[in-house]
Amino acid sequence: MKNILLIGLKLTIICAVAALSLAMVNAATAPRIEKLKIQALEEALSVINSTGKPGNEILIDDSIVKGYYPVLLENGEKASYILTLRGDGYAGDLKILANYEKTGKLIACILMDNQETPGLGKEAEKIEYMDKFIGTGSDKPVPVKKSQLPPEEADAIGGATITFTGIAKALEYGSGFIEKIGEQP
Repeated sequence: MKNILLIGLKLTIICAVAALSLAMVNAATAPRIEKLKIQALEEALSVINSTGKPGNEILIDDSIVKGYYPVLLENGEKASYILTLRGDGYAGDLKILANYEKTGKLIACILMDNQETPGLGKEAEKIEYMDKFIGTGSDKPVPVKKSQLPPEEADAIGGATITFTGIAKALEYGSGFIEKIGEQP
């Protein structure tokens, strides 16, 4: 019985030291991680926006649209909207930033946070991956199925169909969202 108590005490001490160590590492790294996330967001906003200055994000209680930034011209007029979208990927949620004209036409988009498979779904992080969606929305439907793409593009997404579909459906939803709010003052 004494031996079991001694082993239990040793394990308790080991767990306490490990928990304390992890808490100290988290306290030291959390501010830096948050700063890097903010920096990545600012860089992504500048990559997908060339028309004006993004205003403050307006948060939305929606399953796909998490928020939007009105992009303002110098005269204060809204030039476009940048949406923060959530798509369903193979390995979890996909965070997408997408810039839309007021009509719902997609200007630019970028895949942000994701846990997709390296070499397959991670390919969507490349700017050129998103070219298949640019100019869609509004009058031209967003391709949500491989069959809606030219053969060479359809072949390129093979193995990562779930990632493609998650991005496409989020972008399509975003286009519809913008069509509803685009002409608001």
